[in-house]
Amino acid sequence: MTSISTVASLISRQDWDGLYEAFGKMSNSEFRRIETQIREHVLPTLQNDTFWDAYLHLIMFRKQSFLSGILAISHLIRTKNIQFQCDGARKVACWLKENSPESIIKVLRMAAPLLDTYEMTEELFTTFKTDSLLQGASILAAENSSHAYYVLFNMLKAHADDHESIKQVCLGLIRKNTDLSFNMASILRCYFDIKDIKSTFSLDIQPYELSYIDKSYENFNHVLQGKRPRI
Repeated sequence: MTSISTVASLISRQDWDGLYEAFGKMSNSEFRRIETQIREHVLPTLQNDTFWDAYLHLIMFRKQSFLSGILAISHLIRTKNIQFQCDGARKVACWLKENSPESIIKVLRMAAPLLDTYEMTEELFTTFKTDSLLQGASILAAENSSHAYYVLFNMLKAHADDHESIKQVCLGLIRKNTDLSFNMASILRCYFDIKDIKSTFSLDIQPYELSYIDKSYENFNHVLQGKRPRI
């Protein structure tokens, strides 16, 4: 029976042929035990470059077993050592796009709630690009944080002519029924001049205030919290 320490050693040495050979010798029950231990005890110990290399080779071997290993980035986020715009992360995104595009959505849904800055979130969504605006925007809209909404705001600005998608995002934010989501919907409705949404918003943004929101994350967040622009 292969021990987890042996598997961990193969991963740390980035000996992927040796790892695949070890996997091939395991019974189904042994592999299930090892895959759980890899996700819970090995991946969370790896530094950024080794993590992405390991994650790629694990999902290449059996995607359905290891895709959720993306959750192991929590320790890299806590120590501010995660990188989404590195070669390793790009290789993962490229492989998924070519072999399992739907899995990119799953990765984003698992990873986005773990992030705590707009910079990290922006890098994640830049590297793991979705096939459509609405796919990525819907994942960000499902969050309830200032940093996720700021990335969503910038994403929609880059597709300002897609009125229907922006309207659908607004309606989704309204259905969430939180103070922050209502304020975000109000910002989007005013910024993109969406007239066919009938909900009543407590946050009343004047057209002249839009340039204030545009200037920085701090300004955007100030208004998102329901405060008047400091003009």
